[in-house]
Amino acid sequence: MRLVVVLLSMLVLLPVKAVSSEPSPPLQVKVAEPYVDIHTGPGRGYPVFHVVERHAPLTLLFQRAGWIKVETARGRIGWVPRKALLSTLDGSGETPELQNLGHEDFTGGHWQASVLAGELEGVTSLAVGLGYRFTENLTAEAMFTQASGNFSNTKLIDFNLQHQLFPRWRISPYTMLGTGRASIEPRATLVRPENRDETLAFAGAGLKAYLARGFVLRGEYRSYVLFTEENDNRNLEEWKLGFSLLF
Repeated sequence: MRLVVVLLSMLVLLPVKAVSSEPSPPLQVKVAEPYVDIHTGPGRGYPVFHVVERHAPLTLLFQRAGWIKVETARGRIGWVPRKALLSTLDGSGETPELQNLGHEDFTGGHWQASVLAGELEGVTSLAVGLGYRFTENLTAEAMFTQASGNFSNTKLIDFNLQHQLFPRWRISPYTMLGTGRASIEPRATLVRPENRDETLAFAGAGLKAYLARGFVLRGEYRSYVLFTEENDNRNLEEWKLGFSLLF
């Protein structure tokens, strides 16, 4: 529990300026270099599909890992290395402050790989997950969780759907619903009970905080219901905190 409290405290103490209800407005600039290559994605491995010449206007939308998403006057959208725009000029003839440009943190369709640690009914748990963002708001995720205690080992495999309420906020809340299977293996006793496999359903809520270079700090709470064969349903609670990598 102490680990969860410490990590949640880190989340709460993130700079206040990171909590913004509105995305940063796009910047309007003019190209100062002889030309600027526009790539289809944020990396040198993506092909160049358009070239913008000197004095041509550009709208700067988002930045991510040293690349800036831009839109040309004709509506073409692509990515440019940040250093290629350091000498561009804004409407006042000055170099724009690119550090104030908003991050493309939770927008678009991204894969996300996650590692989280926490507590499941007072027992330390470790989870790994892989998800895909279909829209700005909806992400589907598969997750495996293992918790080892003095009396039993519990393994959970679940599939959940997350709804991100404000995807363009740098710190964004989300809710989730999911289902899966729980495998409970009791520790050895004089009379060894049988392993149990139960169907589960759960609801939860959490926060995602964009850090940098595709890393996201993530904390969440889940409330499980295990449907037992004896019709005596069991409730479990879990807190988790960890990191996700968007790619």
